[in-house]
Amino acid sequence: MEAEIEADFFGPPIEELPLHYVQDWYFAAYDPQGIAKATWGYLLPRILEILAVDEEVAAVGLEVSLNRFETGNPENWSPDEWQVLDRFQRAFLRREIERDTEYLDDTLCMFALAGWPLGDLLDQIAATPDATLVRRLWSDWCKGCRPGNESIWITAFWEHPGNITVYEFYTSTALYSRIEKLALAQDTAPELAEKAIAVASVIETYAARA
Repeated sequence: MEAEIEADFFGPPIEELPLHYVQDWYFAAYDPQGIAKATWGYLLPRILEILAVDEEVAAVGLEVSLNRFETGNPENWSPDEWQVLDRFQRAFLRREIERDTEYLDDTLCMFALAGWPLGDLLDQIAATPDATLVRRLWSDWCKGCRPGNESIWITAFWEHPGNITVYEFYTSTALYSRIEKLALAQDTAPELAEKAIAVASVIETYAARA
């Protein structure tokens, strides 16, 4: 860390810890086995606040924002602490599904790397209404692409076997069938049907390559 920041890092009240202090802390080297729970527990409320307002805590990528401690393991927290963390995870992921921002897979990876069970995270995505999910996947896979260049986005930060699991989810028959059904439904708006067809086509293409 920068010497001046390191010397003053624990000086400000945690709720006033400057963003550039946090970013410098993420830029610094750390034990790959993780950091002390006391340190992480102290910093975590400020980190969650930064994430909630769409600021960047780690310049390398959103995916590594929560993985310096096994944040997603309820055994590491009191029941009250875990209730807060679980609510944050679900609300944050739901918000990212419902809006047009950076890739949903990056958020999914962030929580998985932090210890939340990937199966539970994928269940949350699967529980999304069809129209919302189509718009999100279309934005990630098709928006701005030249015809024929659409592709499934999977972040490079995934660790094995998480990368395999998410690929299987994105190319699954279950997901394809949901989207195809929406695309062909008579009451689906033309704009949404067009996006559903595009997403279904991407799934079909990549499933064939598996």
